[in-house]
Amino acid sequence: MTLKQLRRSAHEKLINHGGISSPELDADLIIMHILGLTKTELLTRDTAISDAAAIEVNAAMNRRMSGMPVQYITGRTEFMSLEFEVNKNVLIPRQETEVLVEAVIAKYRNAAEPIKILDIGCGSGCVGISLAHYLPRASVTCLDVSEKALRTAKRNAERHRLSGRMEFKQGDVRSEEPCAEITDAGYDCIVSNPPYIPTDDVLDLMPEVADFEPIIALDGGEDGLDFYRIIIEKTAPKRGGITAFEVGIGEADDVAAMLYSRGYSQIEIIPDLAKIDRVVLGVF
Repeated sequence: MTLKQLRRSAHEKLINHGGISSPELDADLIIMHILGLTKTELLTRDTAISDAAAIEVNAAMNRRMSGMPVQYITGRTEFMSLEFEVNKNVLIPRQETEVLVEAVIAKYRNAAEPIKILDIGCGSGCVGISLAHYLPRASVTCLDVSEKALRTAKRNAERHRLSGRMEFKQGDVRSEEPCAEITDAGYDCIVSNPPYIPTDDVLDLMPEVADFEPIIALDGGEDGLDFYRIIIEKTAPKRGGITAFEVGIGEADDVAAMLYSRGYSQIEIIPDLAKIDRVVLGVF
């Protein structure tokens, strides 16, 4: 079998399966990952493919047809034009989360002094690492309840040579005795993309999400707002600093009201590209 034949077969397999939004792209990403090819090499080469490699590609296609996200099959994804390792222990970064990162960057792009950022519920580290990358005067502390997620985030920081300006701490914001990072008022910015799906809605999510992504990173309690309440109650940046959240559909006004009640001002609600209110931030 040649590369072109393998590619054609993989495309047909995912297209005929149905239910996959981008079958040809997913097939190409899987083939490039397994064979170690660039996009240019995939499109221009037609080398012979070993039986072992063809079997491996076919097995990966079967995993994709079972619903496994292509990002977990390849172990990587792009966010903020940076490549991140992802696995079953972390949520796959979404494009709408870039709105959160861009909002914080806009606030601190021209900062004259070093800034301290706390990323609560960091998962893969995509938010905190992106902020460290695009804000060279920033130092970032990433906090997560999951030790396995933190190990992934550390590897991503190393990948982008940012470990020197980053710390990774394990802690649970829900604990009655939260770790010191939560109660430290010395941060210029607190940022979080917390779990925000109402509990009853989690199992109704598309199977690619409900069956494969970590529930702990999705379930936001009965109304989806548990983590906003906890974070706003237990944490605050220093005076003049900001707290910025990603929020779920229909949650922006409630989160804005929570920030206002805690004493925040200059509260902004920022939509994503789909015109859905996606980010809420305020000045403390």
